[in-house]
Amino acid sequence: MAKDIGTTARMLIHHFGSKETLVADVLVAIERGFAQRTAAYVGNDRTISFALNRMWTETAAPAMDSALRAMFEVWGHALVQPSRYEAFLESLTEPWIDMLRRRLEHAGHKAADAVILATLAVGAFQGLQLVRLTSGDRARSAAALKTLTQWLDPAPPKTPRSRKRKHSS
Repeated sequence: MAKDIGTTARMLIHHFGSKETLVADVLVAIERGFAQRTAAYVGNDRTISFALNRMWTETAAPAMDSALRAMFEVWGHALVQPSRYEAFLESLTEPWIDMLRRRLEHAGHKAADAVILATLAVGAFQGLQLVRLTSGDRARSAAALKTLTQWLDPAPPKTPRSRKRKHSS
């Protein structure tokens, strides 16, 4: 990385304080990029299903696997040393929960319900990414996401068909 940006590894470590902080900061930038792109295409007229499916398409792409593995590795370190990785931990859940909460509120959910549903959606999404990476079963993880999104955004109820009355003449 140092070579690519025209500096030395020593200068990078000096600037960031440690290799771990450098990696965490890079992952925060990646996470913020995901959040910004997602917010840009998840408007008020979009469903939670749409948002989660777009997030899945971006993050579950095979090219993203190494970045996600690094994220989960740093996440483990961050849980052991939260003060050292505060910005990283904040970037992993709260921006996503807040974005989905706002969308759920716009869809008519009460604020307290919206934050719980958004928390469930983000936790399940992240868990499904972990399951996908550890099991290698992309299809099963995608099917589980589909079930989650159907539950969060059920199809509108069908209106009953009016029965035709037989007329006796």
